[in-house]
Amino acid sequence: MLAVMLDISRIRAATDWAEIRYVEEVESTNTALMQGEISHGTVLLTNSQTAGKGRLGRAWTAPAGTQLTFSVALLPESLATVGTLPLAAGLAVTDSVPGSVLKWPNDVLLDGKKLCGILAEAGPVGSFKAAPFKSAEFKSSEFKSGEFKSNEFKSNEFKSSEFKSAEFKAGDQDLAPAARVVLGVGINVTAAPLDTATCLADAALPTDRTDLAISVLSNLHRRIRQWHDDDPALLEDYRAVCSSIGQDVRLEAPTGVVTGTVRGVADDGRINVDGDYYSAGDVIHLRPAKS
Repeated sequence: MLAVMLDISRIRAATDWAEIRYVEEVESTNTALMQGEISHGTVLLTNSQTAGKGRLGRAWTAPAGTQLTFSVALLPESLATVGTLPLAAGLAVTDSVPGSVLKWPNDVLLDGKKLCGILAEAGPVGSFKAAPFKSAEFKSSEFKSGEFKSNEFKSNEFKSSEFKSAEFKAGDQDLAPAARVVLGVGINVTAAPLDTATCLADAALPTDRTDLAISVLSNLHRRIRQWHDDDPALLEDYRAVCSSIGQDVRLEAPTGVVTGTVRGVADDGRINVDGDYYSAGDVIHLRPAKS
């Protein structure tokens, strides 16, 4: 299927992000936004990502033009509770793709296969422009779970790959940012890179990447605004589409492998497996035993 180029002018006009950039090809949109000068709310889209990164060190690659690939940079003023931000990103994708659900924490599934990967990273602030994030004022929000990949910090603020107790306050930029946080999103549109993955075309869903970009970026903006407002609807909506809840799972947590039934997701984003809470790990849904 011939890829149709992204209409960046239309995406800029239809969304409320501070800055939208486009490059034809890049190794990784996350890596690109972790470096150089950015604004709070900078978005980077690309047609081809040659060295994409997934969670837990996995590679995330696809032929040029077959995915919607972008990253969003944020400049929080403090870092105490960043954990539900990746959950909000996954939820924004399900808002845009009919029939999709989430596997904890933020894998987007369609017909039981992976449609979208999301990677959150954090690192030193570096060079930035004090541009406002349009249409939203951010306040302190308390959350503790989620999975972030930490780049090496130049100070001793944090070096953990899981920010289990961090405050993420993204405010009016009168205060100096504490870190640079980047959310990377890769949605399979016309091709699935693995047998365990799927794409929009396989599900007979629309494949216009410009329309998809406008929808996902608009929903992501709205979900981040909910997150900053500490709106309980964010986690309520997340639970409604989290297919892990009620499932028998194997959780490959940093402390070891756990098996059990997912009883829910806490307000801070942690997964509840048989009454024990975990802030990080890889969830595998177990098939029901044959009778």
